[in-house]
Amino acid sequence: MNSGSSAVRRTREGVHHLRPDRTYFLYIGEMKALGLNPFLVPCLEEILGGPVDFVAVVPDLLLRYPEANLLVLNPVSRHWERKEGLRVNFRPPAGLFAKWVSRDETVIRLVECLLQTQETLFIHMFESRPEMTLIDGDRIRLLGPDPKVAHRLNNKLYQYRLAQDLGLPVPEGRCCTSLEEVLEAAQEFFRAGEEVFVSEAYSSAGSNSIFASCPEEILRRFSENQASYLVTRRIPHRFDPTVLGVVADEEVYLASVADQRMEGNRFRGSSFPTLLSEGTVEVIKEYTRRIARAMAREGYRGIFGCDYIVDHSGEVYFVEINARKQGTTLESTLTMLHRLPGHPSLPEMEFHAVTRGRLPDGLEEMSSTESELAWATYNVKPQRDVVVTGDLPPRSTERELFRRIYGDPSLGADYVVEEHLGAGIHQMAGGFVARCVAVGKRRSEVEESLVRAVEEVQFRFRPWTPPQRSVSGEDDPQ
Repeated sequence: MNSGSSAVRRTREGVHHLRPDRTYFLYIGEMKALGLNPFLVPCLEEILGGPVDFVAVVPDLLLRYPEANLLVLNPVSRHWERKEGLRVNFRPPAGLFAKWVSRDETVIRLVECLLQTQETLFIHMFESRPEMTLIDGDRIRLLGPDPKVAHRLNNKLYQYRLAQDLGLPVPEGRCCTSLEEVLEAAQEFFRAGEEVFVSEAYSSAGSNSIFASCPEEILRRFSENQASYLVTRRIPHRFDPTVLGVVADEEVYLASVADQRMEGNRFRGSSFPTLLSEGTVEVIKEYTRRIARAMAREGYRGIFGCDYIVDHSGEVYFVEINARKQGTTLESTLTMLHRLPGHPSLPEMEFHAVTRGRLPDGLEEMSSTESELAWATYNVKPQRDVVVTGDLPPRSTERELFRRIYGDPSLGADYVVEEHLGAGIHQMAGGFVARCVAVGKRRSEVEESLVRAVEEVQFRFRPWTPPQRSVSGEDDPQ
């Protein structure tokens, strides 16, 4: 099958190894979460009573792919290749990708084919989106949070008011309904010599948001007057902790507290275990449990995350909810696999939360301040258009790296480069060139290993200027 840009499994022909003795589910999302799917297989095999596998539908345009049934769907990348003869990786917003998938003829035929041989088709998504219209709730079911609830909870203004209602400390600020109101609110902080954080209602990893020190910076970034914005005081701080958890009917499991790596307002990766004190971690966990229970009361079931900042005096402030899987969900899952052998994984917990309305029994939370496994990640995302000039073939999988480091006490830190685009692939500004993951026994060694990984990636791309008649990143060629 050939859909979007290309469909790949060993050849460019795509999904052609569907076995009649297996039940399949669909994974829909970015490559970075592909490794979570094997953790769902045992859950489905238990309830279906037979072997289970999955087919992935991803937007990532890479030179090489892992051995799996996988469709690459990216009409913008396909449009580039047809018009300019260039292989350009375009990273679509989650909602746009869900829309592409929902109306793609190849995906629809695949769904119809699978439903001819199996009673139910489960869909697993990195982020639940209302634009995913394939799901009917009967034969096609979502293994994730309710899309409408998730979308409401991902609204930055909604989150800010929710945190205030729960009595959580938040940066001083205002929810605005126009750009004019944004400038008015920001001016109060500018007069005091302070910077502000301005975000549209929906923003992720620093997109659609800025730190600003004057009105001109706000006007250069935002132009839509009649829109919703959040404006808060920028608080100088030392740490940007993030919490990953699962919630079901006010039951809350918190898997990890990690330290985010921020460059300005842009998320670049995380490190574990956290450098925060145990006391601060407990405060953050308590805030997160309060938020998670409020999410559950609104009907949210599944994996989620919360971000905070810790200022120089140790005060913790709520920043945002991520009503979806986070970028380091796989790293936390692999840490649990070794530190808590036999324990339900995060995908398994989400499966229970969504299908049974509760979490599994006998759960145990890991320490986030002490760990015999340390890891760090870095997302290489250039802020201008680039072309990759050299290959980085995978040295091993991330799962193999965790197993090797944990299983051999004599080994030091090591790294893998995941989802590297490959030579000859062009990347539009702000998209992934690669994801670097370092694993070891001590965080200091892991950080050193991560630097080497990032340098290896950065050495293999250079700036690129697209043709003037280039395809806009906002285009939806379908």
